[in-house]
Formats: sequence, C-alpha cells, structure tokens
Amino acid sequence: MSAARVLDRIVGAVRGIYGDGSDEQSRWGQVGEVLQAALADPELRAAAGDWPTSHDRANRRYTNLLFYEDPDFGFVVNGLVKDETGRTPIHDHGHAWVAYGLLEGTETILRYRGPVGSELADGENPALEPDGRFTLAASQVDLVPPWTFHAEQAETERTVAVMVRSARVGRFAHRRFDPDTGRVYDHPGPRQIPYEL
Repeated sequence: MSAARVLDRIVGAVRGIYGDGSDEQSRWGQVGEVLQAALADPELRAAAGDWPTSHDRANRRYTNLLFYEDPDFGFVVNGLVKDETGRTPIHDHGHAWVAYGLLEGTETILRYRGPVGSELADGENPALEPDGRFTLAASQVDLVPPWTFHAEQAETERTVAVMVRSARVGRFAHRRFDPDTGRVYDHPGPRQIPYEL
C-alpha cells in the first residue's frame, strides 16, 4: 500500500466518523484510533523519510505539510518534521481539535493549566502553570482538545508527526504564551504548505 493509499484510508475513516453523529469528544477519540493504526504502516514511514524539516526559525514559526483538506467537514491531515532543536512555543490551536501522532522519534509533551485561550484577550497576563509532562514515542497519539495550552520538544535527532485537525490552521488566531513576559498573544499558527504524498 502506498503512502497515498494510507492517506485515503485515514480520510475515508475520518469522514465516516464525522457522518455517524458522534459528539466531539467521542469523534476525536475515534479519530485518534484511526491515526494510531495508520502510524504503523511501513509505506507511510518510508515516505516520511523525504519530508522536509518544518522550521521557519527566522519568523519563529513552524510550517505544516498539508496532505489533505476535506471539502465537506473541514478537517485536515498534516505532517510536521522537527530536527533535534525542534521545540514549539507554548500554544493552543484555538477552537480546533488535534490528534497528534508520532511516526518517527520521541518528543516530550508539556501541558499547562489555567484560563483557556478562548477566555483571554491578546496581551493578557494569565496564571498558567505546568500541568503534566510526558513522553510521546513513535506510534503513539496525543489528543489535544481545543484551547489547550501545550508545547512539544524533540528528544531525538529527527521527529515526524502526522496530525488530523478539525480545522485548517493559519486561518484563525491561536494563542501563544510567552513565559518571559507572562503574556499571551494572538498568532496565526503554522503556515500550511500543500504537499502531495
């Protein structure tokens, strides 16, 4: 099975989940299971060897490979490649759900508690506190609900993630938290680069 067929399988399964009338929490639990099954596919792993690193260091912004955007339900399938220096700022994904699966490597995931991004104004100074730290390894999926502050940090020379998001980022504001100033600010999120599998 080619990587494109793996993508077709993910898309078909997620479209089916959207059509079954599940509530959001159940829907995204199922999407996470679909993604986890896809991460085990050797064709997808082989294809990922050629994916470009997703840093845009000059603008303090990551790019995402955009594999698919659904015309009916709006969900997207993305790729993200980090090198050993890859560390995201503390951020949320706005109103979007994200199933974040690692295809290669190991990352540390940091979670934060406090006011959610939807309750904060640009420039506000929230009381965010660490709320957990765990390791995400290849073939594992982290399910990130909307407005959840978090960060990822590469722990290996290269990490490759595949994500299913409920909406295409870059079209709406996300929140970032700057620990140096203690303030949140609006940010457009990762730039989307169409990429054919």
